[in-house]
Amino acid sequence: MSFDSAASARPHVLRRKYLLDAGFQARYMLRLAALGGGGVMLVGVLAWRVHQAVLEEGATPETLALGGETMLWLTGLGALAMAGVLALFGLVLTHRVAGPVYVMNLYLAALAAGRFPRMRPLRRKDELRGFFSQFSGTVDRMREREAEEARLLSEVIESLEPLATTQDAQAAIRILGSLLARKRQAIEGPTSGALKSVA
Repeated sequence: MSFDSAASARPHVLRRKYLLDAGFQARYMLRLAALGGGGVMLVGVLAWRVHQAVLEEGATPETLALGGETMLWLTGLGALAMAGVLALFGLVLTHRVAGPVYVMNLYLAALAAGRFPRMRPLRRKDELRGFFSQFSGTVDRMREREAEEARLLSEVIESLEPLATTQDAQAAIRILGSLLARKRQAIEGPTSGALKSVA
C-alpha cells in the first residue's frame, strides 16, 4: 500500500463557519424560508378545506376518492407554483449578486490590461456592497501608488536628461520616458469600450 506524500503533508482543514456575511445570508435564508413555509401552509390550508368539505357532505367512498384526487391536484399545482415563485426569487437574487460580480470582472480585465477602470457605484438593490467597497478602495490605492511612481519617475527623468550625453544614456532616458507614458496612460487614459457601457 502506497501513500501520496503530498496529500499526507497537507494539513486537514475543517471549515465550520457557515455565516460568512451574516446580514446577507440571513436576509435571503429568511426570505426563502418564508416563501417555502408560506407556500406549504397555503397548500395545507386548501387541502384542509377540501377535507372539511368532503366530511360535511358525508364520507362516502366516492366523495373520499374525489376529495383525495382534489388534494392530489392541489398539492401538485402548489408544488409547481412554489417552484415558479422560488425560481423567480432566485433570478432576482442572482441578478443582484451577478451584476456586481460581472462589473468587477470587467474592472479586473481593465487592470490586467494595464488600465485603471472608471469606477461606478452599485445599483441601489445590488448585493456585495462591502466587497465592492473594499475592491474600489484597493483600486483607488493602486491608482494613487501608480501616480506617485509616475511623479517620481518624471523627476528622475528631468534630473537625468541633462546628464545623458552618451547614446546609451539617451536610450535609457527614452525607455524611462516610455515607462512614464505608460504609467500616465494607465492612470488617466480611457477605459475599454466594455467598461464604458456599464460605467
